[in-house]
Amino acid sequence: MSFRLKIVMLASITFYTTMGQKYETQPFRVVKNLQGLEIRYYPPVMKIQSDNNFGALFGYISGKNQDKAKIAMTTPVYMKDFDGQEVMEFVLPNSFKSVNTPAPESPGVRVFESKPGYFIAIGFGGYAKEKSKVKQTERLIALAKQHQLKLIGKPLLLVYNSPFRFFNRKNEMLFEIAYQE
Repeated sequence: MSFRLKIVMLASITFYTTMGQKYETQPFRVVKNLQGLEIRYYPPVMKIQSDNNFGALFGYISGKNQDKAKIAMTTPVYMKDFDGQEVMEFVLPNSFKSVNTPAPESPGVRVFESKPGYFIAIGFGGYAKEKSKVKQTERLIALAKQHQLKLIGKPLLLVYNSPFRFFNRKNEMLFEIAYQE
């Protein structure tokens, strides 16, 4: 991440964290708790995605979109590997649907509706550094195998806190699974 991008990111997060804003969190339903992991159902939501460019995503919610609309920040921020490229996604507030979500002005931002699906999830604290992501992914794979759950795709990292929050940080690792209720 470039120095300029880090400054933009830190300034924007500082603004949101100092204003004491509460964030809307993406809805999901816990289907089952299994010794250290949850099986969750996630309904479709509108998201924005970029090639790991926080600044482009923040620009979109700050009004760099077709409607010049300012859009509230939500949690979590998704980070994943998409076709060999690291990508970052913001979940848009629940009031946004495919019919009322403004198109982005930046060519680096993609707007889409997520597919509904079942996922297994485990939470962990601290900063989501590479070592902790690998450890939690391995833990999640082992738990899925133990419970005979078929994993689909690659792991997803969900981050819930600003980088300025040092204590009680919340992160999660998820895998989509083949599951029927």
